[in-house]
Amino acid sequence: MNTPIEPKDQDSLPQIDEQRRRLSKGGLAAPIVLGTLLSRPVLGAAPYNCTISGQLSGNTSSHGEPVPCNTLGKSPGYWGNRAEVKSWGPCERDAKFNTVFANAYPGKTLLQVIQSGGGMDAPPYPALGRAAVASWLNAYHMPDFPLTQPQVVAMFNAVYMAGGKYQVNASTYWDANQVMTYFESLYEKEKKFY
Repeated sequence: MNTPIEPKDQDSLPQIDEQRRRLSKGGLAAPIVLGTLLSRPVLGAAPYNCTISGQLSGNTSSHGEPVPCNTLGKSPGYWGNRAEVKSWGPCERDAKFNTVFANAYPGKTLLQVIQSGGGMDAPPYPALGRAAVASWLNAYHMPDFPLTQPQVVAMFNAVYMAGGKYQVNASTYWDANQVMTYFESLYEKEKKFY
């Protein structure tokens, strides 16, 4: 009867180690390749200095050359004056505000809110509503805009009532004026809305 000859442990060890090395090197390289492909410049994502994190860190964190943030989005006036555009993409211009955001302006459409007057004197802060709608549309239409539509909605919904705060991170909260300032920093301010 033929008995298989078992290789000595020493003979098979170098082959196994070499195979393991090749696999581990390939496995370690995959996240680097994926990380490179998913990096912001490759995807055309927002410049870091315009993100919430970039705003909080100021100039203490370097992620490339800063860009002017007010060039990333369009103003409320831009969106409100585009009568030829019946659909803003994610919804119709005459969609009720409360189908997207909290019911801060009962019965008003997105277009009515973006064309409304008023400032930041009292809740529900008409200027904040205009900036929120513009930011929400910018998040949908502008590829480098640093916020997503859900982020814009969450920020507005958290602060439109008196005393409301948006939790930016574990230790930082923004009030309505800070959220408004951030929204406005992402598009060029207009001298007059309408």
